[in-house]
Amino acid sequence: MLSVFRNINRFAKKSRLLDFLAIFCAKYLVYVLAVVLVALAFVEKSWQLFFYPLISGLFSAFVISEVIYILYKEKRPATLGGTKVLIPVPKNPSFPSRHASLLFGGSFYLLFYNVPLGLIFIACSLLVGVARVFCGVHWFRDILAGAAIGLVSSLITISIINCIQ
Repeated sequence: MLSVFRNINRFAKKSRLLDFLAIFCAKYLVYVLAVVLVALAFVEKSWQLFFYPLISGLFSAFVISEVIYILYKEKRPATLGGTKVLIPVPKNPSFPSRHASLLFGGSFYLLFYNVPLGLIFIACSLLVGVARVFCGVHWFRDILAGAAIGLVSSLITISIINCIQ
């Protein structure tokens, strides 16, 4: 995994445009996706389109990931010499990525609701994850773990919602 990280992070600080895009994706794309989801929910007059993926993502990031943080502490790649860090380094452990857990939790839920929309959100989630590796704050395995946790969270959320309805 170190080689995957190095192969992505080695491009940091080589192009202002690439750095700008990576920083934007790593820090702000999550907010753009939230606004898009709110707008779509408003247009379709279906707040479930916003709230159910939000619940899935929050469960993934702040329940499942938190349990893992308690059990397993992984240092961030920013602690390694030679890592190019472009954004502030979070204080919580690296594994799993909370951003990836949140985004993939919501995106996989959307995939079950609307396949094209879900695929777009999954692609954007992956973009955020790779950008966070590029920016030096996550290992690539953190992103993969976040995606897996997001998938599990979405399946749990769907099961609970189906039982309630």
